[in-house]
Amino acid sequence: MKRGLLFPITLLLLLGTIHAQPAPDPLDAGDYAQVYARAQAGGDAVTASRAAAAMTEYRAGGRDWTARAVQAARQATTTRPGDPDAQLALGSALGLQARAGGYTLGALNTAQQARAALDRALTLAPDRPDIQAVLAEWHAGAWAKAGIFSGGNQDRARTLATAAARRAPDTLFVQAHAGIALSLIHDPQARATLTRAATLNADTPLERDLQTQAKRVLEGLKP
Repeated sequence: MKRGLLFPITLLLLLGTIHAQPAPDPLDAGDYAQVYARAQAGGDAVTASRAAAAMTEYRAGGRDWTARAVQAARQATTTRPGDPDAQLALGSALGLQARAGGYTLGALNTAQQARAALDRALTLAPDRPDIQAVLAEWHAGAWAKAGIFSGGNQDRARTLATAAARRAPDTLFVQAHAGIALSLIHDPQARATLTRAATLNADTPLERDLQTQAKRVLEGLKP
């Protein structure tokens, strides 16, 4: 299935956060399965969900890993409902599950749950560009798939994506997601945003995985 055509809240979504962190991202080294195991053992459900989603997206982990991502994210939102990272993890994982579900009513329902979680994340942290970019990608992918019948809104996608890209011009995660969102609605700003993502420094295996996807979308844009 062509990337992005069914509610593409992909992994990239779980794989980076914009707010300052006192320590490196545990996913940076790219050992996603090991990170998942350690996070599960340590009770870090958000990191476990992100790592499982990365296994799905970057290591062809399949539906078992997607299910693990959803399960861990649900645990995170149950114990920490007011944590935007937990809601972002849930929205992202459900987006992966919706994409894997194909063109079914069940997948549509899952996608709507993904949007609800992402909306909650943005309500909790309205100034975070990573959440803005991921929600933009949801709206863009839903619109590309089924227009207004999907609940997607291309104007909302454009507004969120451009705001996120302006707010975090040097953040690979944001530029990649914003660029993918813009590409799905055929916005002319997509090329510049994805080019920015493709040329930023990618210093870790996680960032290189993300950048590879951004480059793939960029290469697929029509002249």
